[in-house]
Amino acid sequence: MNGKLILEAVGSWMIPGFGFFMRGCRIRALVLFVIIEGTFFLGLVFTGGVTPPVLDASGGGIISFLTFIIQLGNGLSGFLSFGASLWSANMKAQGLIPSPLVVFFAGYPPKALFDQASMYLLVSGAMNYFAVTNFYDRYKTKDKKS
Repeated sequence: MNGKLILEAVGSWMIPGFGFFMRGCRIRALVLFVIIEGTFFLGLVFTGGVTPPVLDASGGGIISFLTFIIQLGNGLSGFLSFGASLWSANMKAQGLIPSPLVVFFAGYPPKALFDQASMYLLVSGAMNYFAVTNFYDRYKTKDKKS
């Protein structure tokens, strides 16, 4: 297995379009980045955020867990939002007020649009998973022939 291809695929997961950019497909990389990160940013604007999964004995936690995994498909953006969510919750538990930037990336669950906004993050993460698998499938056979 080609190590360079694996690194580019992981880079594509962390930064949408990275692998295509490294392979010279600059326009495709830019379009993927703008669409995926734009959808993610729109979800943040509508007060959505990547929150930890709720695992409970009722069995409903599997949906929460899968949603969390797909939202992390955004790579760095997803981890940034998840980290902000944990940080914000920790600060609130200590009686502190998180900064507006932390609140922006963490989302605000009591808001009416939180669930819909989090769906934007979910769709964005799924699009990035598809983009990464498309990149890997496109170049794995080309690398074997070289």
